[in-house]
Formats: sequence, structure tokens, C-alpha cells
Amino acid sequence: MARSTAAVAALRGELTAQDIRKLARRKARRARRGRAFKRLMVVGVVAGGVAAVWKWWEKQSSPDWLVEPPAATEVGEDAAVMEGTGSAEPKAGAGATAAQTDTQGTSSEAAPSDEER
Repeated sequence: MARSTAAVAALRGELTAQDIRKLARRKARRARRGRAFKRLMVVGVVAGGVAAVWKWWEKQSSPDWLVEPPAATEVGEDAAVMEGTGSAEPKAGAGATAAQTDTQGTSSEAAPSDEER
């Protein structure tokens, strides 16, 4: 319908060739912009999907409940003695026997109770 109306207007002399070229350029420009917009939208949707999948995958591979907290360390009186040894047991000259030390190498007698802290 629009073409036939334009053809009749051109035959009557109401439209010039320059007007027709201008309309054709406008239509072509609008079509290029539409295609570019569609491509941009597709790229945006794909990028958003990739980001969502990446976040999901990272959450699956390292959930918060799987990560273990670092071991708690207590500083006791024997810490200065054990500092240079690299082992968990105090030096023999420290005056503590194996029966008096626990697994961390601190003296069971020297450990302050909860009330003393």
C-alpha cells in the first residue's frame, strides 16, 4: 500500500528523485541500526548467561561449608621454648616431662583455666 501510494505520488510529480533517495537511505540506515541492536542484545544475553553459569559453577566447586577454617592456635608459656625447635614438643631442658605435656606441647599444669582468663 505504501509503495503504491509512493509510486502514484512520484507519477504526479509530488515526489522528486532526491526525496525517494532520501527515504531509501533512511530506510537502509534504520535497518542497519536494527540489525546492530539485535546483535548487541544477543551478545548481552549470551554474556549474562555465561556469567550466571560461571557463578553457579564456582559455587558448586567450592561451597562455603566445604572450606575448613584454619586450626586454632593458643599461645602458652612454652611458646617461647618451642619457637626455634619446629616440633610440637618442648625441649628436654625446659623442665617439663612427657607426662605433663599434652599434644600441643604445652604443660597441662601451666594452661590457665577459663576462670583465670
